[in-house]
Amino acid sequence: MKRKLFGITLSAFFTLLALQSCKKNDDSASAKRNVKYEITGNFTGKLTVVYSDNVNGNTTINNVSLPWSKEIKYPSGVMTIGIGAQASTMGTPGQTATLKIYSDNTVVKTSSATAGSSGEMLVPTIAYGF
Repeated sequence: MKRKLFGITLSAFFTLLALQSCKKNDDSASAKRNVKYEITGNFTGKLTVVYSDNVNGNTTINNVSLPWSKEIKYPSGVMTIGIGAQASTMGTPGQTATLKIYSDNTVVKTSSATAGSSGEMLVPTIAYGF
């Protein structure tokens, strides 16, 4: 009987020891995806920029002047991202803007626009999936 009790106790000890050494996977500290949004060009008006991901939703930044960039580290749960821009104040007809998404310092998506006859601009939205 003592031998059986010793075996059960020893088994329980090693089970507890194994569970003690396990770590919880912290998504916020692992598998970060480095993204950079960038808008360049000669557009002199101001832009409203909206970027989004499938976890946190939309983020809006108003009255952006060029050049502009934003770097974000997304956790692995974010599978898709997107960005677009529209003039909030007019520029000069014919001016341009180019929007880029970088993933780990590599351009993965690009979109460009030219200001219309009234100086208005709509930079087409682009999306990227990891």
